[in-house]
Amino acid sequence: MTLCKKFVAVIKIKWRLRLRGVQQSFLSVLVLISTLVAGDLRAQTSTLKEYEMKASFLYNFMKYVDWPRAGKLETTNVATIGLLGENPFGNAFSVLENKTVNGRRLIVKRIERPEDAAQCQIVFISSSEKNRLPQILETVKTLSVLTVGETEGFADRGGIINLIAEKNNIRLEINPQAAGNAGLTISSQLLKLPKVRIVRG
Repeated sequence: MTLCKKFVAVIKIKWRLRLRGVQQSFLSVLVLISTLVAGDLRAQTSTLKEYEMKASFLYNFMKYVDWPRAGKLETTNVATIGLLGENPFGNAFSVLENKTVNGRRLIVKRIERPEDAAQCQIVFISSSEKNRLPQILETVKTLSVLTVGETEGFADRGGIINLIAEKNNIRLEINPQAAGNAGLTISSQLLKLPKVRIVRG
């Protein structure tokens, strides 16, 4: 083999090795990306499941809470859930489309201000509002609206029901006195559920 051919052969071998190294590096990056994506998808799936459960709780609260007979639930043919703050539910409420509760059509809508809670029977106060929670609760406490949150200490601070996410489940904290102050009565069936902590005062 001539010197020129040997040189070309050596160059080809080096390129093959270099390409093999690039392919291996590329495969390593793909494996890393797929691992990160899989972890992100698991996190998204977990979050989706959490808010599907929370959406179901909000719907069923309509069946276990009594509003004043002269109140807005008795004088309308709709039952409204208001979402105050960032909406973490995504499409979780889609399964409740066209549902009725106690003979009333269910509506879920965003509200911009605490005062807009007057249009609702239930208001879910997102964790994004934790810094102004005292002001929100002060505004809505006389509106005969069931306040539901997901922030630590929500029920202790005057919210009515707090939804706490645990492994594959939701635990409830309920403040019956706050419910009474709003003119609402919570069914004893709900209060006696095993995963309920009653907040006094």
